[in-house]
Amino acid sequence: METFITISIFSLIGFLSVVVYLLLEKNREIKNNDKLEILKDRLERLEEYVYELELKVLTPDSKLKENIIKMYRDGKDILFIENALKIPRPKIEMILKQYRRETNNLS
Repeated sequence: METFITISIFSLIGFLSVVVYLLLEKNREIKNNDKLEILKDRLERLEEYVYELELKVLTPDSKLKENIIKMYRDGKDILFIENALKIPRPKIEMILKQYRRETNNLS
């Protein structure tokens, strides 16, 4: 009888330990999900900020922009455009990114 009581007590302690562990893991998962949502929101705001900053800093004149877009439509790669127009690559990439966004919004 004493062994039955001892085994029952250890079984109860083991069961309660598993339940407490599962509760702690669920709580940790909820906290991690909250942190992940916060980080996703911050990343979205940062991407918007960077895009707006790029627009302010890298705004080209319209004739240059038209030349870059025309060459891009003709199938020229960025390296060729960079060498032909003597424009830095980030500026070309920004113009093309803006062009792609505008054409995707129109579709």
